[in-house]
Amino acid sequence: MKETATQPRLVRFGVFEVDLRSGELRKSGLRIRLQDQPFQVLAMLLERPGELVTREELQKRLWPKDTFVDFEHSLNTSVKKLREALGDDADNPRFIETLHRRGYRIIYPVEGAPVAPPSPAPKPVPRPAPRWRWAAIAVAGVVLLAVAAVVAYMLWPHPQPPVQRTLTRVTFDPGLQSDPTFSPDGQFIAFSSDRSGNFDIWVQQIGGGNPVQVTNNPAHDWQPDWSPDGKQIVFRSERDGGGLYVVPALGGYERKISSFGYRPRWSPDGSRILFSGSLQETLAEPQRVYVVSLGGNPPRQVLTELHKEHRFLSLFAWHPDGRRVLYWTHHDEPGWGLCMVPLGGGKRVKSDLTTDMEKQFKAAGFEPGFLADFLLGPSGDALYFQGKARGVWNLWRVTLDPETLRVVAGPERLTTGSGPDTDMALSPTGKKLAFTMRKETTRIWSVPFDANRGQIRGKGEPVTAAGRDAFQPDLSRDGKELVFLTYRAGMQELRRRSLEDGRETLLAADNFLRFTPCWSRDGKFLAYHRRNSVTGENSIVVMPKRGGDEVILTSPASHEGRGFPWDWSLDSEWILGNSRHLPPRKSVIWLLPLSSAPHAETRARIVASDPEHDLDDPHLSPDGRWIAFKATEAAGGVPSTIYVVAASGGDWVRITEGKYWDDRPRWSPDSKTIYFASSRTGFVNIWGRRFDPVKGQPMGESFPVTSFEDPAQMVFPEIDGLQFSLAAGCLVLPITEVTGSIWMLEEMDR
Repeated sequence: MKETATQPRLVRFGVFEVDLRSGELRKSGLRIRLQDQPFQVLAMLLERPGELVTREELQKRLWPKDTFVDFEHSLNTSVKKLREALGDDADNPRFIETLHRRGYRIIYPVEGAPVAPPSPAPKPVPRPAPRWRWAAIAVAGVVLLAVAAVVAYMLWPHPQPPVQRTLTRVTFDPGLQSDPTFSPDGQFIAFSSDRSGNFDIWVQQIGGGNPVQVTNNPAHDWQPDWSPDGKQIVFRSERDGGGLYVVPALGGYERKISSFGYRPRWSPDGSRILFSGSLQETLAEPQRVYVVSLGGNPPRQVLTELHKEHRFLSLFAWHPDGRRVLYWTHHDEPGWGLCMVPLGGGKRVKSDLTTDMEKQFKAAGFEPGFLADFLLGPSGDALYFQGKARGVWNLWRVTLDPETLRVVAGPERLTTGSGPDTDMALSPTGKKLAFTMRKETTRIWSVPFDANRGQIRGKGEPVTAAGRDAFQPDLSRDGKELVFLTYRAGMQELRRRSLEDGRETLLAADNFLRFTPCWSRDGKFLAYHRRNSVTGENSIVVMPKRGGDEVILTSPASHEGRGFPWDWSLDSEWILGNSRHLPPRKSVIWLLPLSSAPHAETRARIVASDPEHDLDDPHLSPDGRWIAFKATEAAGGVPSTIYVVAASGGDWVRITEGKYWDDRPRWSPDSKTIYFASSRTGFVNIWGRRFDPVKGQPMGESFPVTSFEDPAQMVFPEIDGLQFSLAAGCLVLPITEVTGSIWMLEEMDR
C-alpha cells in the first residue's frame, strides 16, 4: 500500500504495531510473519478504524477483476491467517469483527501519528551581499555544526538497539498447548495439548501441517522431552498413580520408567533422565532431584548434600557436557546464585550476582528470587530464564562465563508481552526458542460441601468476576459473606461479596497492601495484615464488616514483624495470629487483645513457640479447645507438618505425616476434621484428617477432598500463597484456569 501524506507510517493497537512502509507486523517489538495479502487486508482495515470495510472494497483494491483467483476463498483465507497472527477469535473477537456478508472492521482502539509534510516557511526577500561574506558565514556554520556534532556524540548516551527477531505462532488450537520440545534435527516439536479433551502428547512439523497424536490415554500425559537420538519421547503421565513414561517419537508402546517424577530432561548423551520429585517450584519447598536410566534400575536421588547447605534448591538443568548439573539456589550468604556440580563427584562451582549485576537486575525491575525456570545454551555461555520483572513473567537471557558461571552481560529481554511466558525449549543449534504464551486467570470458586462429612456435594462455580484475579478468600461462619483480595489497574482491592444475592462492596483500595483477611466469629468485623507499600511498615488492623475507619491493633513495625492474623477467639475479643518480632526471631503463635489497641503486642499471650520451628496459620476449633497450625523447620524449610495444641498450651499433636508440604489447616464445624492444602500428589488439593476432640488425637489416615489435577484448571498452584475457607455447606478456594499456545523466536544466535 502506498504511503500518503495523510497516512501514518506506524499504527498501533494493543501490543501490536504495524509498519506500513516496511510491511511489517510486530507484537511487543517482535516481528510476526504475515503474508502479503493478509497484511494488505489489515492495512485497509487500519485506514478506517471502527468503520466497516466492505468485501467489495477489499476485492476492488486487492483482487481486481482481471486477476484469475477465487476471491471469496482468498479473502476468507487471508482473514483467517490475519486472525491467527493476532491471536484473535472470530466468535469472540478482540481486534477484527466480521459483519456477516458485508465485510470487516477493526474494533480495538487504534493509535497512529500521520506523517504530514511541514508547511513551507515564507520566503525572505533577498538582499544583496558581498560574496566573501556568504563564504565566511558558510565556513563558520560548517565548523560550528561539526563541533556541535562531535560534542553531542561524546555526551549523548548510546544504548544498543534491541535485536529484532521473528516471532511465529506454532499452534492455533483453543485450550492449552504447552511444554514444547524440539526434535534433534530442529524440524519438529513435541508438546502437550488438551485438544482431544484431556492432555496428550502431540508432534508437529515446524513449518506447518497437522499435528500427530502420540499418546491416547484417558489420563493426562504432559511435560514431554525428546531424546537426543530422536527415537523416543519421555513424558509425565497421571495414569496409574502417576509417573514417567517413554514412547517412540511417533507413537507406540508406552513404557513406565518411574512411579513418580515431573519435568523429565534427557542427558545430552541420552543415557539418563534428570527429573524433579515434585511439581511445585516454591521458595518454601526445595526440589528433590533424581536420575533414572532406561535399564530398569530404580531412580536414585542426586544432589542430596545440597539440601543441607542451601536454604532453597529450586531449579535445575543439565550442563551441555552431560556430566554436570546446574541449579539455582539461595545460600544463607550472600544470597541467590547459580551453582554447578558434577554428578559423578568433583569440584563444585558457585557464582553469585556481583554488586554491579545486582544493580542491573534491579534497574530492569526484577524481584527477589526472580527465576521460575532456566536452561543453558548449547555452548554453555548463555543462560535463558523465565523472570519476573515489574510484575510480569517474560523470557530473558544473560551471557555467562562458562567456567565460573559469572554473569558478564545482560539481562536481555526476549519477550515483551503481558505474560506469563513459560516452558522454554531451545533447538539443538540454539537458533530457535520455543515457549508457551499463557493466559492465567485465578477466580474464587464456591463448591457445595458437607464440611462435617468431608464430601463434595456438587460441581463448583466461580463467584468472583471474570477478567480479574482474586485471592485469599475467607467465609463468614454462616457461609453467607465472602471477603477476598483482587487487583484492578495495578491496585490491590479488599472486597466483600454476598453469596446470597451476589452484591459486592469495595472495602479498601489505597496505598496500603492487605493480606490474610479473616472474619470475626460474630461476623461483625474483619482483621488483616496491613502494609505501607512505600515504607514497608506493617500493622494488624480491624475493620467493621461494612467498611469504614480501620482500627490499628498493633503499633507499626518493619517488614513482617507484626505477623498475620488468622482467626478470632470465640468471644471475638482476641485475634489469633503469628509473629516473629520476639527473640529468637522464630515465628510464634500468639493471642492479641483488642482492648489493648493500638499496642496490643505489649499484652500478647504466647500460645506456642519453638526455637527450631517457624509456626504459622493457627486456627481455633469451633469448640474453642484446640488450635491447629503449621510448623516448618526453620533451618531447612521442608517438610511442613500440621500440628494441634490445646488452646491453653501444652504438647503438640502431629496431624500430618511430615513427609510433604502440608499447609493452611482449617476445622470442620463440628471440630472433628482438620482440612489442609497439600501438594503430595503433585497438584495442590484439599485433604482432610479426622480428629477426636475429646482425646485430642487424630484418627484414620489423611484423605483427599478435591481432585483438581488438570494443568488447565487447578487449585492455585503456589501453595505457600494459597488460602481456602469453608463453612457447613460450602468450600471456597482459588481456582486457576490456563489457556495458551506455543510460539517460537528465531535468530537467537544474534
